[in-house]
Amino acid sequence: MRDPGETITNLLVDDRGIIVDTLSILPDSFQGEKIDLQESHVFPGFTDTHTHSFEGGLYSFAANLGHCRSLSDLFAELKNYEPIDGILVGFNFDENLIGEKRFPSKKELDTHFPYIPVLLRRIDGHSVQINSKLKQMIEEWGNITLPGNEPYRGKWNDYVCHQFHRNISEDWVVKAYKRGATIGIKSGHTTIHSMIGDAASDPLHYQLIAEMKGEFALDLILYPQIFDVNRALQLKSHRVGGCILADGSFGSHTAALTRPYCNDKNNSGRLYKSDDEWDEFITMAHNSGLQVAVHCIGDAAIKQILRAYIKAERGNRQNLRHQIIHCELIENDEVIDLMSEYSIAAVMQPAFDRLWGGENGFYAALLGRDRALNCNRFRSLVRGGVLVTGGSDWYITDLDALAGIDAAVNHHNEKERLEPYEAIKLYTSNAARLTGEEDRFGELVAGKQADLVCLSENPLESENIAAIGIKKVVKCGRILYSNDL
Repeated sequence: MRDPGETITNLLVDDRGIIVDTLSILPDSFQGEKIDLQESHVFPGFTDTHTHSFEGGLYSFAANLGHCRSLSDLFAELKNYEPIDGILVGFNFDENLIGEKRFPSKKELDTHFPYIPVLLRRIDGHSVQINSKLKQMIEEWGNITLPGNEPYRGKWNDYVCHQFHRNISEDWVVKAYKRGATIGIKSGHTTIHSMIGDAASDPLHYQLIAEMKGEFALDLILYPQIFDVNRALQLKSHRVGGCILADGSFGSHTAALTRPYCNDKNNSGRLYKSDDEWDEFITMAHNSGLQVAVHCIGDAAIKQILRAYIKAERGNRQNLRHQIIHCELIENDEVIDLMSEYSIAAVMQPAFDRLWGGENGFYAALLGRDRALNCNRFRSLVRGGVLVTGGSDWYITDLDALAGIDAAVNHHNEKERLEPYEAIKLYTSNAARLTGEEDRFGELVAGKQADLVCLSENPLESENIAAIGIKKVVKCGRILYSNDL
């Protein structure tokens, strides 16, 4: 992944797992151990640059409601699962896909589950429904009275979900992260970025996982997902933020737009904080040497955070590669030019276009066809000189780099499609540059870690990249996963 036309057939790796040399032909005099990768197509191990791997791992034990087409389907699916630490959880719910076109009411959940607490999360994570049993528990945990409206959105969605996560036992926390690491490795990842915290002031189990990092087979790059710069520094983090929210989501009509939603003419979403609040936080973090990452969906939110990043950079140029997470709607090409000029990275999810793009897709229904074409502008950003990386936003979409690469190559808008080599870079060399670790991994060259994903087909030539099989995953020269396809 250093040059599109460059390939090798042998890697010489030392005992530390560092590549010593790349060879076309292995000399007859070689005396070390030989590992035959059996005609695999070998690339640097994938890096997912945006996951909620605690939730992803935790929800892998929960009911996936994405295939439900009615409320009766939903209730039946929930009854097939065991509670997570005493709470029955369903995720990936999309009310637009079921006949009733709505969430189940609290009363309906109480009827089906009168004695067990229940939590249902929308596919985008920005709406949640709970039953009376869980409502009572959350009110007791927080010594607060929740509002009567349902489902919960905005700040109350965040509050309910964070109370749930905050009260999960330590055993379940560790179990969730270990499950997440296993899922990551089996899908070809050797590094994943993980957001930890309540998007306010509580870093939750950041310290616990930071102390355990050596116990995970893959690399975890941790983000204290908080607004507290001093706390991030105390935690010895190099970054702060993650899905700290500049706005909400399209599905909940809370993504901040410069023009109203097509199906809600009086609503343009909303910015969650003022310019002054963002300026103060971002400048403080920037001057402390911390990379900042902020969730921005709508074009108004992207512009707001970009202004704050530029202001901080102009005051103290550091090239920290601050991140605009998601970066979904860009209508003005000047935004791309400014992101390139000030080294602002776009941490994006190709699966979003796969799920919601197209002339008759979800984006078009909410934003109109023209604005939908300006969503997830991979090619424009890459060709405009912006550092773009690939992520899943897992648990929102699957932790699956090959599916992400495939989605970027087959974008609904032909003008925004990437070439396969460009798409693979999102998950390899670009991902390493995002955190300033391009000297450590991301390419198969001398001096870098022997982190490898071994594939059954060449994604540079395949017509169905998402279906390519993963044969082996290697971390620092050690085989972590092997699958005889």
